[in-house]
Amino acid sequence: MYEAHLRTVGAKGTGGLWSTALHACAGCLLIAGAAPVFAQDASPVTASVEIASEVTLTKTRDMDFGRIIVPAAGRIDMTAEETPTCTPNNGITPLDACTSASFVGSAGTAFQIRISTPIGRRAILSGPGQDLRLRRLAVGAGDGLTFTGRTNRHFDFTVTDADGDFEFYVGGRMLFRNNQTPGLYSGTFTIEVDYQ
Repeated sequence: MYEAHLRTVGAKGTGGLWSTALHACAGCLLIAGAAPVFAQDASPVTASVEIASEVTLTKTRDMDFGRIIVPAAGRIDMTAEETPTCTPNNGITPLDACTSASFVGSAGTAFQIRISTPIGRRAILSGPGQDLRLRRLAVGAGDGLTFTGRTNRHFDFTVTDADGDFEFYVGGRMLFRNNQTPGLYSGTFTIEVDYQ
């Protein structure tokens, strides 16, 4: 079945214009009528979507470098593990075991998540003397996560736990100055977790 649509333009109703429009349309009908008719095939398409659960995050432990003797400028490097290793240099002496920050969370199973440290992977600790600088913040995988890569301050992981539960740790490098004033220093930093 074919349909012909004719539309007049403007208010001119001269026979010549009308006649030309009819001839043009009739030519179209003749050409369309001569075209072969093809059989059509249809195939159903399925649409699907998986709604991921919201990412949740809870801090379970703060980062703690412990009590330290600081005779000169130097640093302590803390690994991002459940039981971290803290490596001092330049005569700096830790008197206590260090503790990495620890977090637990949940997300969709087999989903990719991105854990982000502060911009520049840095934080500041304030106390009685000059501020201490916490640098090179790093994220390490615990149960339920597999590390897949890092871009600047963003650490990427795959959630491997069947229930979507995971844990991770944060370590970093604490820098000390010459003649650092003794006392308690503390600061805060924010960790963000999102689907990638």
